[in-house]
Amino acid sequence: MSIILYAIVFVSGYLWIKKKLKVSDDSDKLLYKHINRFHLIGELILVAGSLIALYCMRFVWEWRVEAYQDVILVTAVLHAFRSVVERRYKKDSKQHLLSAYASVSGLLLFLGLELFV
Repeated sequence: MSIILYAIVFVSGYLWIKKKLKVSDDSDKLLYKHINRFHLIGELILVAGSLIALYCMRFVWEWRVEAYQDVILVTAVLHAFRSVVERRYKKDSKQHLLSAYASVSGLLLFLGLELFV
């Protein structure tokens, strides 16, 4: 129930920020597209590093075996990286604000699940 409430708050905040700050959307593009080659390589490195870290934590060290919310943390880090790259290369579109919002929301969700579940 609380996850559904969190999703409703996240989507409404996302749409509010998009409307209030007049963030341009790329409706002619795919759902997710890399900004440039640096973004592609950086995300691949982050994903590979996180997969190696998750494998080591769960199977090698047998630490955090029951923690499935680590995927949320990895997604939040990927959104933070996307926000930095968007701020650097596509500052005029203001998309970096939405990526930063998604990153902070993901981090808050991760912390909430870590502390209260």
